[in-house]
Amino acid sequence: MNRILKVSYGPALLVFLILMARFTFPNKMTFIIELAIFSIYVMGNNILYGYLGMVSFGQPFYLGVGAYATAIFLAHVGTNPLVGMLLSLLMGLVVGLILGPAFIRLRGDYFALINAATCAIGMFTIEKLLLPITRGDDGLWYRARMSQIPFVDIRMPDKFFLFALAIFLIVLILYNFMDKSALGSSFRAIRVNESKMKFLGYDTFKIRWIGFTLASILSALSGSLYAINFGFVNPSLAEPHRAAEVLVATLIGGAGTVFGPFFGTLAFLGIKDLVSQYIAHWELAVGILTLLVLFRFSKGIWGNTEAIMNEKFGKKRNRSVKKLLTDKAAT
Repeated sequence: MNRILKVSYGPALLVFLILMARFTFPNKMTFIIELAIFSIYVMGNNILYGYLGMVSFGQPFYLGVGAYATAIFLAHVGTNPLVGMLLSLLMGLVVGLILGPAFIRLRGDYFALINAATCAIGMFTIEKLLLPITRGDDGLWYRARMSQIPFVDIRMPDKFFLFALAIFLIVLILYNFMDKSALGSSFRAIRVNESKMKFLGYDTFKIRWIGFTLASILSALSGSLYAINFGFVNPSLAEPHRAAEVLVATLIGGAGTVFGPFFGTLAFLGIKDLVSQYIAHWELAVGILTLLVLFRFSKGIWGNTEAIMNEKFGKKRNRSVKKLLTDKAAT
């Protein structure tokens, strides 16, 4: 029970602050919804990059898998958005289990490029091969087909806000639990010294496969929430050039941290929302901030804040990896 409270306290406090922001800035509800959804997307990428040290240029593909799984179901098969969401989670799991064994054998640039190639293939599939189903660039419209789910009508923006925030809270609690578990320590240990992990008897292939699959599931969940929120999906959601967005948000927030994805998303979307009101090329401001973070604050916004506020906690995090390796060596 104490462990559950420990991993739930931080996420619950963050969600409470988001709720306060919703009532403080009532005209920013749409922004806050996107903030919650995109944060889940960044969490998936953070597992790959922040925990395992694997750079992927293909995350929009996994986002699109979830979005189109939900959209195709709602446009052609059923009307219950929860079933569409469960279907997207299943598709994220299947994609991770199928592609993982082949992709995670690659390292560095090769892993990044094979994901980028997969993203391009996914775009071609959506626009050309599955044209009768996806309707290509015209996209899928299905908001009128969506039915009300028990207890809450998520077709209404204010109700979907609460629904998205509840999903975000659940994911963040589980994410925090993973970070503090043996699995999270194993991820970090592989990033630090995979050879030693193999020497100590850990199956690093399976551990990286788990990480890849979790990243795929989180990206698919994020895509599903986008699909339900908009009631419309088109190929622009999964365009390959958008792969940089999730990487930039991961870097800005702080790679390998629990709350880094949220603060990275807040900075990325905040700059996009603010600067785009004055200049068309808001990407310039994001690029300058990214360079500043890389050269001056290498741990990102939350990573540096965490180090300043609680240096002792940072030492415990580092010791958790060392303890995992030394305990295994002792046995």
